[in-house]
Amino acid sequence: MLVNFDEADYSYDKLKSDASELSKQYDSILQCVTIGRSHDNRDIILLKLGLGKKYMICCSGVHGRETINPIVLMRIVEYYADLYVNHKETKQNLKHMLLNSSQHLGAEYEKMLLGACIYELLQTFTILFIPLLNPDGYMISLNGFDSINNPELKSKCLAMKLPHQDWKANARGVDINRNFPSRLWKPKNPEDYAASENETQALISVFHHYRSKGFLDFHSRGKQIYYYRKEMINRYNERQLLIANRLIKHTNYELVPPDLEIDPGDSGGNTVHYFSEHFNKPALTIETVDEEASFPLDIAYREPTFHELRMVILEFGSLII
Repeated sequence: MLVNFDEADYSYDKLKSDASELSKQYDSILQCVTIGRSHDNRDIILLKLGLGKKYMICCSGVHGRETINPIVLMRIVEYYADLYVNHKETKQNLKHMLLNSSQHLGAEYEKMLLGACIYELLQTFTILFIPLLNPDGYMISLNGFDSINNPELKSKCLAMKLPHQDWKANARGVDINRNFPSRLWKPKNPEDYAASENETQALISVFHHYRSKGFLDFHSRGKQIYYYRKEMINRYNERQLLIANRLIKHTNYELVPPDLEIDPGDSGGNTVHYFSEHFNKPALTIETVDEEASFPLDIAYREPTFHELRMVILEFGSLII
């Protein structure tokens, strides 16, 4: 696989390079485009996987320190693309083995079935992957504040006196996941205003341009799924719960109770709040990695997180079609 889980420092530049290479390798099914630029002038990448006329959106890397999900989503893109382009060959190979072997071919049959499911998914949907919405915060978390090129932004970040490993915000010190216009949003500081950030505006533009059937936002930590929306009607939350219950069968994650939708004293303005309220379509936050995991997150979480999530997007597609 091109996306290498053993690579200790999966930098923004490596992610961008992998996105470009994957789009060349799987050019019949995958496109790489830029949807905006961060405040420190980094491209925000969108990978468009599939040929379907319906859309779903999968996002990660909203918080800088949550460094596992971006590489995992990149691997899922590669995994799905590879299953899709090799589906017919895999099917023919299995048929040949069945005719010429007395061995048990359970694993090969399961791979063929999965390939068939992915093939149908990507014929129905184009999946819009935004693996790293917050590249500046990601690089701060990985490599420290010297990774910020703009001296004014760097000074502003340093003035907040936070360890770089714990950095959640973007290069302007704004938590993107508290920056989306929603009914529960409220400013933390007098100068705050919703959708002030380039990263926020980039995701909002994707939401409105593609009018997708659903949205998944991947965060860390806790191995939990947030589904409930206080500001939405019962019917909406009933559908959310149905979907969440199907997804936990693949992940063994826990459902977050409705009364814990937002932490006490916190504000709204999350990605999923905006999407739910503006489009009335399913939107879930999926928290990967153990609750007790410390930052920086151990790269050993990459492989198990991939195996927990690799069926989630396929299942989600089957539920929102």
